[in-house]
Amino acid sequence: MKIALLQAANGADYDANKKQAEKLAAAAAEQGADLVVLPEMSILEFFPRVAHRYEYFELAEPLPGPTLEWFRGLARRHNVHIVYNHYELSGEHLRFDTSVVVDRCGEYRGRQRMMHVAEEPGYNEKFYYTPGWDEYNVLDLEGWRFGIATCYDRHFPEVFRSFVLQGAELVLVPTAVAAQEPFAEVYELEARAAAVTHGVYVAMANRAGSEDPLTFLGRSMMIDPMGEVVARLGDESNRVCVAELKKERVTRARAMFPFLRDRRPETYDLLNLPPHST
Repeated sequence: MKIALLQAANGADYDANKKQAEKLAAAAAEQGADLVVLPEMSILEFFPRVAHRYEYFELAEPLPGPTLEWFRGLARRHNVHIVYNHYELSGEHLRFDTSVVVDRCGEYRGRQRMMHVAEEPGYNEKFYYTPGWDEYNVLDLEGWRFGIATCYDRHFPEVFRSFVLQGAELVLVPTAVAAQEPFAEVYELEARAAAVTHGVYVAMANRAGSEDPLTFLGRSMMIDPMGEVVARLGDESNRVCVAELKKERVTRARAMFPFLRDRRPETYDLLNLPPHST
């Protein structure tokens, strides 16, 4: 399977963002992509950069809804599977940062709500998002099993391990990492370590461009289970990179680094304890 990572820069113009997404998806399809992955808040401005603005709640919409319908049409037009990130309204008051899977026939295949919600300068997310309480969902496309770790979720090894223990060979990471983040310094290191530790491909689709006060890092990349970066972009806006996944790389990595084989879950009771205060 070939995966395309779309590195987009969005603004407040929703229709312009959609046009840009279509252009990038078409370019990915021309390069033979089977699966297209968009960054966090795929066709919206990154509104959590602004603190406590109730009007942004109006951007949330239910599933199914108009945005899902638009992406279903996009998938059919370009004959690609799509993973996009959505501001989901559930009921009257709950809003989630949700990644959505649509197959190449335009069928809705599932979702993963972001489970961990950040709060730091430029990421006022606890005001806008409810933490997900879904299970960690593993989905299947073209014989590949995968999970989705949305943005802040990527920092938690438990997320990757939850997917892998259900058979995931790939973890997709739609994200919005800015150069101002403390995490920017370890952005690649952390992802490569996760790939090796869990024996999976890691596909990072990041935003690019500037949305005051943030300048997004870009550097979308595909990392194989040996920790090798097999495709990457720079910091340019509105770019696509395509990489091919190979099952034998997963098999080889897990044979060379048999961490899953040698787990001792009977000794891990402490993982359910709160962190030790210092």
